[in-house]
Amino acid sequence: MFKTTKYDRKLLVLRTVFHARISYALLLILCLCSSTGMIGCSSKSSPTPAENSTESAPKQTTAENQSTPSKTDQASDSNNDPDRKYVDGIPYDVFYDRPLTVAAENTSPPPATNNMAATSTPQKNSNGMNASTPPPTTETPPPATAASSGWDEVITKDRLIEEITRIRNTLTANLNSVGSFNRELLPIQIDSATLAALSGIATQHPGDFTWKDKAHFVRDMSSEIAMAAETRGRPAFEVAETQFLNIIEILNGGAPAELPESDPETVFSDVADRNLLMKKIKEYNDWFRTTISGDSELKSKKEDVIAKAALLRALGQVVHLDDYVFADEDEYQEYCQELIDGSAKMLEGAETDDYTLYDTGFQLLNKSCNDCHPVYLNN
Repeated sequence: MFKTTKYDRKLLVLRTVFHARISYALLLILCLCSSTGMIGCSSKSSPTPAENSTESAPKQTTAENQSTPSKTDQASDSNNDPDRKYVDGIPYDVFYDRPLTVAAENTSPPPATNNMAATSTPQKNSNGMNASTPPPTTETPPPATAASSGWDEVITKDRLIEEITRIRNTLTANLNSVGSFNRELLPIQIDSATLAALSGIATQHPGDFTWKDKAHFVRDMSSEIAMAAETRGRPAFEVAETQFLNIIEILNGGAPAELPESDPETVFSDVADRNLLMKKIKEYNDWFRTTISGDSELKSKKEDVIAKAALLRALGQVVHLDDYVFADEDEYQEYCQELIDGSAKMLEGAETDDYTLYDTGFQLLNKSCNDCHPVYLNN
């Protein structure tokens, strides 16, 4: 007797599995033919396994693939592709995974690979856009801020020059000597910061005047005076006096021999301390509260009211700018806007002798100061 090798036992098992799969596929096809009344199923004899394998094989299968290879060929194929499975010498992947579905549809099964590469027609929504495509985003423009180019709408050129002249005269008296300098340190700081703010406005104001091309020097030297006035004594006085004499010469139309470097572009928070400007606003608010109580006082102090209201409106616009700390807070902006609106109503009321309008503006200004100073003054 021949000795049964391990390979022969394996071949026997594979043949048994192969015939079982063929019989199972044949049984399913016969059931489908009997249920659907397919033509020719009852007149012909049952197909042999060889015929069934020929009819069920994919179109790409050739006669060479259907023939049973010899053991030598099978061993050679296995050596060439050790990962490929065979059933009785036939590659395992030639058999259908779903024979009943293939027989019912009479179509070749879809390839097992490249499922992820298949693309589908994109669906469109009611707007005619692909449903999978996100809608285009629309950039929201940033909120508009107060433009510095509109300073002529805040304060006229003549009023601006008038207020600068008024502060010049006050500083002339307070910087007359070391003694007056030491006595009036805080008023000098407040007036110098205010002069720096007004000179900054002058650098951006559309109006034309003789010293406009040197306004940035006046702005920076006014800021230097405010810092010098933080200290008593002759050295600080001499620094402030030197800067002020240069300012006088520029305002008179001259050109000092030596001027420090100065950037023509104005950043108000760098030159005009907001706490000092708020002290000026409080000073004028106190004056309005104690001086103007009725129609008669409004008319008798008309020019003073107009000048102070115009200055408050300009200072309100300065501290409203976004280069100051807290300018990004809604509460702070609300207080600034009340200051601007209140000063504008007071100015219009004084110009038209309308005390009711003036008082409406003053109440708004007073509310702004009372609400704002406890939160932001000295901060």
